[in-house]
Amino acid sequence: MQQIYLVFAALVMTLACLSLMRSFMQVSRRREAVKAMLYKGLASLCFLAVGLLGLLRLGDWDYGWKAVAGLFLGFCGDELLAMRFIREKKHDLYFSLGAVAFSLGHVLFIWAAIQRAGRFSLLTLAVLALLLLCSGLYARRKESNAGDMHLNAVMYICLVCCMGAVTCGAALARPDLSSALFALGGLSFVVSDNILCAHYFGNDSRFLLNWLIHISYYGAQLLIAWSVFFA
Repeated sequence: MQQIYLVFAALVMTLACLSLMRSFMQVSRRREAVKAMLYKGLASLCFLAVGLLGLLRLGDWDYGWKAVAGLFLGFCGDELLAMRFIREKKHDLYFSLGAVAFSLGHVLFIWAAIQRAGRFSLLTLAVLALLLLCSGLYARRKESNAGDMHLNAVMYICLVCCMGAVTCGAALARPDLSSALFALGGLSFVVSDNILCAHYFGNDSRFLLNWLIHISYYGAQLLIAWSVFFA
């Protein structure tokens, strides 16, 4: 019975996350920075809550705590990135701090995936090469250039692609529902961050891209959070 309650609570948090994301997008379009930070933070707390509820199922703790810690760093990154629109004079500082928080989260995801895989696979390198190639071609098409932060942006995308490839490798080495959700979450992160770079540093500033960024981003975090449930 307790398991049913946990699943129900996680479903409620998932729906709340998506609803709050919608509210965040609405206030973002109106450039209401304080409300945007509030809604974004609440949405992030929801996917973090899903991960924490997954830990209560007492499954694979070694994997679970790394995934949840990564989700927490995602929450921190969200708030730091949102802060850059409130403290505009320190825009680049908050953007950089947010990127660092997300990078540390990706390192934890990579650690968890490597531990889960238990062995090295050449297919992981093949997936990594494919993700890097697609990212490079997309950035070139969108003429993405972050100026003084361009090298850092390239390194970040490489890290995200590495995380996506390693999670796919873990899913191939250990084919179960948890690993599949983890891999889908990793790939969704790759999609989200590539679109983000195109939107902010490239030639496509349509608000539609902002929707795609956050749909794929919150999808990634929720998929990873649910992967803890089935670990």
